[in-house]
Amino acid sequence: MFQTISPQDWGIPVPDEQGKEAVRQMLGLEYDDIQLRAKNAVYVFLDKLYNEKEGALHHYYRADNQYTSEMDSGNFLMAINYLTMYDRYGDGEMLRKAENCFLWAYHNYTEIHPMFTWQGGVRDGFKNNELYVKYTGDAFWTCLALYKRTKKEDYLFYASQFHNFLKQARKAGFKYKYDTNTYKWMDHGFCWRAFGFPVTAYLEFYELTGDERYLEHAIAWGDHGLTLQAEDGSFYLIDGEFWNSDLVAPELRGLVFLYEVTKEDKYLNAAKRFADWLIDHQREDGAWPIGIDSDGEVCAPNVGPGDMPNIGISMIRLHSQTQDRKYLDAAIRTIRYTLAMQAVEDGRYPIHLDDPNVKWGFWSWEPLHDYSLSGDQSVHHVRGLLFISDYIGNLHRA
Repeated sequence: MFQTISPQDWGIPVPDEQGKEAVRQMLGLEYDDIQLRAKNAVYVFLDKLYNEKEGALHHYYRADNQYTSEMDSGNFLMAINYLTMYDRYGDGEMLRKAENCFLWAYHNYTEIHPMFTWQGGVRDGFKNNELYVKYTGDAFWTCLALYKRTKKEDYLFYASQFHNFLKQARKAGFKYKYDTNTYKWMDHGFCWRAFGFPVTAYLEFYELTGDERYLEHAIAWGDHGLTLQAEDGSFYLIDGEFWNSDLVAPELRGLVFLYEVTKEDKYLNAAKRFADWLIDHQREDGAWPIGIDSDGEVCAPNVGPGDMPNIGISMIRLHSQTQDRKYLDAAIRTIRYTLAMQAVEDGRYPIHLDDPNVKWGFWSWEPLHDYSLSGDQSVHHVRGLLFISDYIGNLHRA
């Protein structure tokens, strides 16, 4: 119940007709239209970025100059697009492509040299000498999702490597970045203190294996995360000074998951404090700016649209535990924002739609910065559309 690939991971079925009507009323769009939007985002938009020869996805497409980007470690995360569709439609081709994307990123962006003890760390795309907990978390998630769906033993070996890197980060004092040039761990210097990634990955590993060691690691990272929560309830996880919308969803749902496992109120209380801070800072259209400093001032005013539905998924998990309507309402606002940011005729930016590489994708920035549409953004939009609409569509069953 801890994987977050598709609603079936959480035991949420496709809504019945009564539930679909509730979706229409709350989200303003027919359920079948929402499902089709998610499907087209993968089958029509994303799949054009798939390089069959390499077995990997190009990261993004720029509509203004018709530029297709390189392939990078984003394949760990982007593979989830395919897994979500595999779960939805049972399409084996989607599973094949997800496996290819994972393996391409594993062989090209993971430290796997036999002599190095920091095996399992995933490289930063800008500085190849830096290995990140955050990116290793992406790899860990997809690896475990593939193991759950294929039962191939190789994925357990890969998972053990990712665990090795996270374990060393913990032993170093819960550090988040390792520099292979200096052989030092750090948590400063544009460092993403993404504690939610190991929490959620370890809980998934525990659920799949029943091994109590992984539960202990999840709890340890969660307890460390609690020490990072500010008095106002937020988490300023870039260098302890900046809140970033990309470091929210795993942290929030990781705390809720830990409460579900341990029944310790400290995790649920921390999740509610964080969610309340988020609601206080959510715009009317459902979005958050990408960066807010610890003084409460916006320091990066653009929006990273994919973060919105990802946060929304975490909000519904919190709602399932509290039944507090404000968390559901916040999630609904994120999905309305997602629908606005899709490259379609009734979207907020209905431009370049005559370009076959654009329609059904999601704009990477708002307001538009570089006219790009990326596969790592669509992961969260696609999942968010399905998770939140299916959740709404099953509320009447509770």
